[in-house]
Order: sequence, then C-alpha cells, then structure tokens
Amino acid sequence: MSTSKQSAFSKLSQDRQDDQNATKPRSMTIASRAVLFFIFPLIVGSVGLIASHIQFKYGKDPRPMNFDRDFIFPFLMTLVLVVVVSIQTGNFSSYKANPLVSWPKVVKKRKIIRRTVVVDDDGNVIEDEDVLRHYQSDHQSGESDKKED
Repeated sequence: MSTSKQSAFSKLSQDRQDDQNATKPRSMTIASRAVLFFIFPLIVGSVGLIASHIQFKYGKDPRPMNFDRDFIFPFLMTLVLVVVVSIQTGNFSSYKANPLVSWPKVVKKRKIIRRTVVVDDDGNVIEDEDVLRHYQSDHQSGESDKKED
C-alpha cells in the first residue's frame, strides 16, 4: 500500500473518532465537582452568615445570630438543589433535565361498539328494535298459522 492511502484512511478514522467524541456527553472534572458540590454551598452559607451578622450589627431590629439558621440551612438547601439538578441531568452531562419520577403514560381507551346493521332491499338501515318487533310479529303470526291448521 502506498502512504497516501494510509494517510487518507487514518485521516478518515480520526474524523470519525472526533465526531464520536463530540457527541459523547462529557463528564465533570474533579475540580468542577468540588466547586459545585462544596464551594458553591459554602459560599451561599457564608453569604447567609454575613447577612445575619450585618443585620445583627446594623439592623433596626437586631436578632441574635444563629449558626444553624444562618449558615447550615442555606448550605444544605443549596447542596440539595445541586444534588437534585445533578440527578436530573445525569451528572450534568446533558442540558435536558429528566424527571425524578417517571410517571406512567396515560393511554386513551377506545370504546368499541359492535352493532349488527340490517339493511332492507332499498338500502335503508333497519334499527335493531324494528327488526326484533318484525321478527316477533312474524314469529307469532307463524305460530298462529300453525295453530289454525
């Protein structure tokens, strides 16, 4: 084989590999996970603690600082939010969020009605009740004819 054919083949395989890598969802790095799952909730909790300190020091109605209320609660709420979004997006590998609970799909049930349609010689539809009356009257007249014989 010549080198030009090999290079064309390797170039084609490299292009295919690049296309596959472009369509693959990329996973998060360890640093981005640390920032998202630890540093971001830590910053939100710290902002809550700083806001409580500013309110205590300079507010008109100072309330005593409470570490659980001012830091832990915002930290945990942010952590829960990040975890839920992580679960919904498949560890942030897609932009489309999947629901936490997949609800069953509603299937419309079709009501099937089966009827026997009787058509006379002229093409008119005879209702079922009329057929039954005709049948009963014919049947009764047939019995009365037999009794008369």
